[in-house]
Amino acid sequence: MSAQPLLLERGGQHRFALLYRPSQKVRAALLLLPPFAEELNKTRRALCQAAHAFAEAGFAVLQIDPLGCGDSAGDFSDASWTAWLQDFEQLGVGLLDQEFRGVPRLAWGVRAGCLLASTLAPHVEAQLWWQPSPQGRAVLQQFLRLRMAAELDSAERISVAALKAELAAGHAVEVAGYLLAPELAAGIEAATLHPPEHPALWLEASSQQPPQLLPGSQQWLQQKAPPAIKALALESPAPWNATELEDCPALVEASLCWLNERWPAQGAAA
Repeated sequence: MSAQPLLLERGGQHRFALLYRPSQKVRAALLLLPPFAEELNKTRRALCQAAHAFAEAGFAVLQIDPLGCGDSAGDFSDASWTAWLQDFEQLGVGLLDQEFRGVPRLAWGVRAGCLLASTLAPHVEAQLWWQPSPQGRAVLQQFLRLRMAAELDSAERISVAALKAELAAGHAVEVAGYLLAPELAAGIEAATLHPPEHPALWLEASSQQPPQLLPGSQQWLQQKAPPAIKALALESPAPWNATELEDCPALVEASLCWLNERWPAQGAAA
C-alpha cells in the first residue's frame, strides 16, 4: 500500500488529505470523518494505523483535514459545521468517485465524525461508526465542560449556560486552546445521528467486563431500531479519551472482519 499526500482545493483554500491506496485490487473505499477538536489529535496515530491495516487488506482510505484542522487552510475559528459537511461531500466523495469509480464507498466516522458520516448516506453504500455520538448537543456540552474544568480553581468560573449565551450572542469562546465560533457551535448542537438504511457497523470501546454499549447508545438503538446496524462493544482502550497515546487493535480487527465479510477478496468465499 501507499500513503499519498494531497492538497485539495475548495473555495480558493487548500485541504490537506492522505489517500491510503492498496497495492492490490481495491475492494471498497472508506472516507474517514474524524472526531472533534482535541479528540482528533489524540486519535491521529490510532487512525493512521487503522488506515494502514485497511489498505493492506485491500480497502482504500481517504483522510481529509477539514477547514481549520490539521494541515488544512484556516484557523479553527474559521470552521463551521456546514463547511465541514461540504469538505467531505464535495472533496471527499468527489475524490473517491474520481479515483475508485464503480467501487463501493463507505463513510467511516469516529465519535462526532459519525454525525457527519450519517449525512453522507446518499453517497455511500455502508457506514462504519467508531464510538458514535448520537446527539450533537451532548458533544458540545462535553466540549464546553472542558472550559469549566480548567477554571475549577479560579474565582471567575464560568458555566456552560454562560458559554452558550456568549455563543448565542454571536461571540466566539475559547475552550482548551480552541476558539469556537458561533456557527460551528450551532451546527454541532443541531446535529443528530441519522439511522442508516444501508449496512452499518457500530463499534464501541469498553472498559467493562463483559464489554457493554454505553447506556445512551443502547437507548438510541432501542428507540430507532435500525435493522441495518450491527452494534458491538469490545474490550479496548479509547484513544479519544486517553491521556497518553493509545491504540485500538480490537476495533481495527472487528472492522476488518466486517469489511471482509461484506466485500471478500477475489476468489475468497462470500
